[in-house]
Amino acid sequence: MRLHPVEHADLASAWPVAKPWLAQACARPGCDLTVADLRELVEAETALLVLILGDDGVPIGAGATQVRDLADGGRSCCVLAVGGTDVRRWRDIMRVIEAGAARNGCSRVEFVGRVGWAALLPDYRVDAYYVKHLEVA
Repeated sequence: MRLHPVEHADLASAWPVAKPWLAQACARPGCDLTVADLRELVEAETALLVLILGDDGVPIGAGATQVRDLADGGRSCCVLAVGGTDVRRWRDIMRVIEAGAARNGCSRVEFVGRVGWAALLPDYRVDAYYVKHLEVA
């Protein structure tokens, strides 16, 4: 598996490939972005679209990442959404994301994920993310 960052000039051809996986990711609990939000961020070049390629070079997933400046002066790489197949092997992909984040001056990688992912990512600290849905009058 490897990551293929999509150049802005290639967005039109890559988006249809990535869209189903991104839609899958946006539908999960905890994701507060829509596919349209991700497209807007990628088109504005404030987020990066990344295809996840299998060993044969065929896309098996997609994600969107964003580097954010932190209040303490550091930087963080936030995985906004990711979806696809063969997730048990994604620990390897996280290492590639971590290396890219470090090259971009990031001191951490963060994302919202399911509690069960802790078994796949034992070196990540799991923080609680609480949501209360309010009735709108």
